Amino acid sequence: MVGIRWSYSKAGVDIDKQRLMQKSFLTSIKSKAEGIGSYASTFKLGNEEITMHVDGVGTKVILLHKYERDWVAGWDCLMVNANDVACEGFKAELYVDYLASEAGDPKLAREIANGLAKAGEALKATLAGGETAIMPDVIKGYDISCTVLGLRVAVPKEPKEGDKVIAVASTGPHANGYTLIRKLIDSRALEPEPYLEQLLAPVANYHNALLKAMIDGKAKWGAHVTGGAFEKVHMRLPKGLGLKLEAWEVPEVFKAIVKAGNLEPKEAYRTFNMGVGLIVIGDEGAAKYFEEEGLRAWVAGEVVRGNTTIDTPWGRVEFG
Repeated sequence: MVGIRWSYSKAGVDIDKQRLMQKSFLTSIKSKAEGIGSYASTFKLGNEEITMHVDGVGTKVILLHKYERDWVAGWDCLMVNANDVACEGFKAELYVDYLASEAGDPKLAREIANGLAKAGEALKATLAGGETAIMPDVIKGYDISCTVLGLRVAVPKEPKEGDKVIAVASTGPHANGYTLIRKLIDSRALEPEPYLEQLLAPVANYHNALLKAMIDGKAKWGAHVTGGAFEKVHMRLPKGLGLKLEAWEVPEVFKAIVKAGNLEPKEAYRTFNMGVGLIVIGDEGAAKYFEEEGLRAWVAGEVVRGNTTIDTPWGRVEFG
């Protein structure tokens, strides 16, 4: 018997409408920094080229709270921002956080702060302030976000046809697709217990290794596989270029999600990272920078003219 064919939109998150929401801001506000729409904008402040970037953890916090892993929300909140700005050649230097909760909960705040502190130490980034809000009429549970200020330390280079593509493994779904994951759990289509370590895992730290590889000239371009997944990766490439990615071993947690949700392969690869949290374009030697940080990395394909194609266990997926 074939179950419901789920999608991220059916679960309540419509990526296309989200992009229209973003467009509303960009068309309504006239004074803007350069580069908005990529991972990080850029502007000059005195002699420094800086960026500011904001992101959160999303509904992953519901699972983290249920299984008493709230410290991961603090870590993820900072790390998703740091990984993004690193793709544009910026080092995360300062950050501020915003915690909104349903009720005053000092223990929760301490747990989240511990995660922020661990991430800040790993990144050598400094807390510059923050805000807490108790809003029982608006928030159910809690929401956490961070804003990062980054300084330019490397300059990405435009990918060219024939460049090698290095894939860097993720620790799990990271901080994306959890509204769909929770729908599958709540409907009893997905049993979470066998996959908890992956579902609750902290976001991988790509920031440090990527910047080192860029500075040493081994990596020319990076794409953090987050919201929009591989569709967004393709959209960030120069016009007319795509990626030809060979099949990789998809972790069991993603296979279970695809099966439980009866997902179309393309829907899976535009919602989840499917085991690859970072795409790097450059020299094959870039892989060792991530391996030295304990992350698995491998040559996964090359830059081509045309659309992005990914060979998957469910057939070929194409974005363009």
